Amino acid sequence: MKQDLPLISVYMPTHNRKQMAATAIDSVLAQDYPNFELIVVDDGSTDDSWSFLQHTYGQHPKVRLLHHEQSQGACAARNTAIAAAKGEYVTGLDDDDVFYPDRLSSLYAAFEPGDAMVCSGYLWHYGTTTKPCFAEDAIVTLDTLLDLHTLSNQALVPTESMRALGGFDTQLAAFQDYDMWVRVVARFGPARRIAHISYQVNAGHEAGRISGSPKRLQAHDAFVVKHRALMSGRNLQNQAFYRHSMQQLPMSLSQLWRSSRYGLKALKCRYYLKQKFSWLSRLRLKLLQKGWRGLFD
Repeated sequence: MKQDLPLISVYMPTHNRKQMAATAIDSVLAQDYPNFELIVVDDGSTDDSWSFLQHTYGQHPKVRLLHHEQSQGACAARNTAIAAAKGEYVTGLDDDDVFYPDRLSSLYAAFEPGDAMVCSGYLWHYGTTTKPCFAEDAIVTLDTLLDLHTLSNQALVPTESMRALGGFDTQLAAFQDYDMWVRVVARFGPARRIAHISYQVNAGHEAGRISGSPKRLQAHDAFVVKHRALMSGRNLQNQAFYRHSMQQLPMSLSQLWRSSRYGLKALKCRYYLKQKFSWLSRLRLKLLQKGWRGLFD
C-alpha cells in the first residue's frame, strides 16, 4: 500500500528546454510507484520555460517547482532540489532523458540492507538506434569504481547520505555524477547495479558533443587529483587509459599489452580495434545516429 512505501524525491534540473523537460516530467508522472514527489528546478532559463512549467505543472500535487533567478549550473540546481526534498530517498533525471514506468519501483525493490545506492542498466538512444549499457547485475566496490565508471549517471540514494556529503560538486565541469558516486561508495559501502533497464539517455541531439574537449579533460584532471588518495596504481593506470580514449589517441599493440595488465581487457581491445579501423567506427556511429541515410550525408 502507498502508506507503506517510503517517499522518493526525484530531482530534475532544467534550462531552456521546455519541450524536452515536459517529456521528462511526464515520464515521471507515469510511474507505477505511487509515493513520490518530483522537484523541478528551473536554472535561470532565459526563454519562457519557467512560465511554461508554472502554467503546465504548477498545480500538480506531485510536482514542486523551484527557480534560480540566474543560472548556476545543473549541479547547483540538483543540490537545491536535494536540500528541499522530503523523501527518504532521492534519485535524479536529466531534462532530456526519460524514466520508464517502473523506474522507481524497480530501483526501490532492489535496495537491500548494506547497499549504499542502487542504479540500473540504461538505454543509450543515438537518435535512430539504441544500445543497452551496463545491463548486468553487479555489486560495485570502491576499487572497481575507481577503475571505471560502471554505474549510471542516476541512482537511488538515501537522502541523508547525499546531504551528509554536501551534494554534487559544483566546481567540477564534468564527471559530477562519477565524483558523487565515488564519495557515496567510499563513505557508505558498495553500490548495487541491476540489469533491468528503466532509464533512457537521449543523446541524439548531442551528436556534435566532443568528449575529449579541453574542458572535459581539465575536469578529469581535477577528478583524479580529488580522489588520488583513494586510488591504487592499477586505478591510476586505468584512469590514464580513460584519458587516452577521451582524446581519441591511437593505441599500439605494445601499449595495449601493457595497459591490459591492469584489467578492463575487453574494453581496451575494443578501443584498439576502433582506432585501428577508425573508418569503420565512423561508419558505425553514422548508422547509430542517423540510420542508413547517414551514409549519404
